[in-house]
Amino acid sequence: MMKQILYSLALLIFATSAWAQTTQLSVMSYNIRCGSCEAPDNINNWKKRKYLVGHLIKMHNPDVIGLQEAELNQIEDLVEMLDDYSWMGVGRDDGRDKGETTAILFRTSRLSLQGQQTLWLSQTPLQPSRGWDATYRRTLSIAKLLDAQSKQFLYVFNIHLDNEGEVARQEGAKLLINEIAKLDAAAPVVVTGDFNFTAPAPSYDIITATLADAEKTSSTPATGGNKTFNGFGENKEPDNKIDFIFVKKSMKVHSHQIDTTIYNNLYPSDHFPLIVTVDTAITTADTLKSIE
Repeated sequence: MMKQILYSLALLIFATSAWAQTTQLSVMSYNIRCGSCEAPDNINNWKKRKYLVGHLIKMHNPDVIGLQEAELNQIEDLVEMLDDYSWMGVGRDDGRDKGETTAILFRTSRLSLQGQQTLWLSQTPLQPSRGWDATYRRTLSIAKLLDAQSKQFLYVFNIHLDNEGEVARQEGAKLLINEIAKLDAAAPVVVTGDFNFTAPAPSYDIITATLADAEKTSSTPATGGNKTFNGFGENKEPDNKIDFIFVKKSMKVHSHQIDTTIYNNLYPSDHFPLIVTVDTAITTADTLKSIE
């Protein structure tokens, strides 16, 4: 009798461990700096650093990547270098291919795109527009992904808040939370982004009233310090962490890392990427009203 109990217990532990592995995802948030922002002869021009960005991403091999400032040619370069990724997103200038995107990349060997939407952070979110006191047009990309391992849906939100407008940041944070509220309460959600604030901040408080900061809930100590904006090495401000990954409060976070890798004094970007490992919530719900 005791042997049967022990055998059953061992099977349960094995099954639980196997299920945990199927729901574990690696997620990266990375502002790669716009490709047209530096002159061709500048050492930080995209053509001179794209292989550094590709190598850094390849080191982590994340399942999902939320990019900020990515222009179409940059996404195409990365997808070509990384092989196993597809993507969604549109240019913020025209809703097609002009300007920066908040592109979401995903590993096609595991994830498939089931729905997508891009919203502008403005009073008219369904059309290319600039909102409130923002300096630039800003976007929120939403991807509905099906995980082939867990057979569950995952919702990824990738956002870039304005660098100047405080009202725009707060209203953009509210828009984000309002879109998440359209989901079933059990739906797994990951939010990546360049938020252009350091915590604490009003916009941070708006977001964390609903979501958890992955750094704060990681079951292992966060690594890499507390700075994501480096200005290609020119920014010396300590604790200048303006990039975050947020998750549903019901989701477990196993690790949180800021990767500060540089290559022979060359910075892949003016931001360092974040990488987290999360367990997605278990749900069969599929009620995102704004994505068909």
